[in-house]
Amino acid sequence: MRYGIILLALLAACSNTKNTASTLTQLRLNDVAYGSFPSSKMDVALPAGRTSKTPFVIILHGGAWTLGDKVWGGRTQDSLLAHGIASVNINYRYADNDRTHYQELLKDIDTVISFCRRYSSEWNTRRTNFVMNGESAGAHLALLYAYTTSNKISTVIAECSPTDFSDTAMLNHYAQADANVLSAIGKMTGAVYTKGRPLPAQYIAASPVSHVKNIPALFFHGTADQLVPYSQALKLEAVLKQKNFTHKLVSMPGAGHDVGFNTPEGRKLIYGEMVDWVWKYGK
Repeated sequence: MRYGIILLALLAACSNTKNTASTLTQLRLNDVAYGSFPSSKMDVALPAGRTSKTPFVIILHGGAWTLGDKVWGGRTQDSLLAHGIASVNINYRYADNDRTHYQELLKDIDTVISFCRRYSSEWNTRRTNFVMNGESAGAHLALLYAYTTSNKISTVIAECSPTDFSDTAMLNHYAQADANVLSAIGKMTGAVYTKGRPLPAQYIAASPVSHVKNIPALFFHGTADQLVPYSQALKLEAVLKQKNFTHKLVSMPGAGHDVGFNTPEGRKLIYGEMVDWVWKYGK
């Protein structure tokens, strides 16, 4: 009889825990300071009824590592929230010619995740297996962080990402046609590329293709992207295929560097694929 009472008490406790989670209301917090730098701000969006098993996405804006703002990721955050997915949409430090390069930007992401882990009990959110998501430079950081960090990321989603900075054809194109992009890459890597000279080792180290591991990866790329060539997506796909790692490349026919986000049809396709992927691999 005593064991029956204990069993009933345990079942009641489980039931109460479930009911408590299911009655949590949606929570949105803007400009939360996650670190000590002026740029260390993020917007938090937590769905109603969330639990510690609800997928949790870290959103990184683009901007060639040297500009941009989390407002650019607001539409993605809204879409995820509408589908019951938690997220933080972050700002991070800009790369420069001095001491802030990709390693420091990755440290900002690490600080964000540590912050989210600290607040997991208060927010009723998960402590591990986060999802990385980014666009352009943010996508590069998302991939690089996922591939170089141990046991923190369950899956990564990237839109129009550069993946291989050892591609001298791409670098030479920037040298001739877009010095600003080449300069931004130099700031991000902390090394200067000069046509005809050996490739700095930092360019290989900063390339996601140099670090791939078996984390499910979903990536989108416009076939007519004039800023980050479509071949960058094919390079990542080739490496993942060769290693038989879980991945999916969604090619956006005729789309440029906007990847199709600027059309209703493109947004519907991208967000549909993204949400399905998060629920499948982001648990």
